[in-house]
Amino acid sequence: MQNIKELSHNDYEDWKHIFNEYLLFYDAVLPLSTIKSSWDKIINKEEPIYCVGFYKSLKKSKKLIGIINFIYHQSTWSKKNVCYLEDLFVLEPFRSKGIASALFGHLINICKTKNIDKLYWKTKSDNFIAQSLYNKLALKTDFIEYEINLEK
Repeated sequence: MQNIKELSHNDYEDWKHIFNEYLLFYDAVLPLSTIKSSWDKIINKEEPIYCVGFYKSLKKSKKLIGIINFIYHQSTWSKKNVCYLEDLFVLEPFRSKGIASALFGHLINICKTKNIDKLYWKTKSDNFIAQSLYNKLALKTDFIEYEINLEK
């Protein structure tokens, strides 16, 4: 049996492991203090950042094998809030089994329930496997992203 649910305080170590695998996938490094701060925001019900996880049932327990981190925020382009999907990652042995699709479906249902106007995300231009799923789910826009890192 498998299921998707919001993460709890007890999921920190599993979430951290998956998040670190996600960072490795993108050749990114974050200080542990930033990772812990992100987790603290996810768990804090006063913050607009959330995470749901995909759990694989084992004999007497469940193992977290995929996560989707997302943020609700206001927009000048809508009267309603929008949702930014910040991170989606499934552990390597469980990929290509419909888990990312299931996480997307769950997030889409959450957004519909919360009356969210738009769900959006970004990915690297060479992440073709993810794009094969994204092309089935969404419209690829022609916008290009720019970034200024202000902390360095």
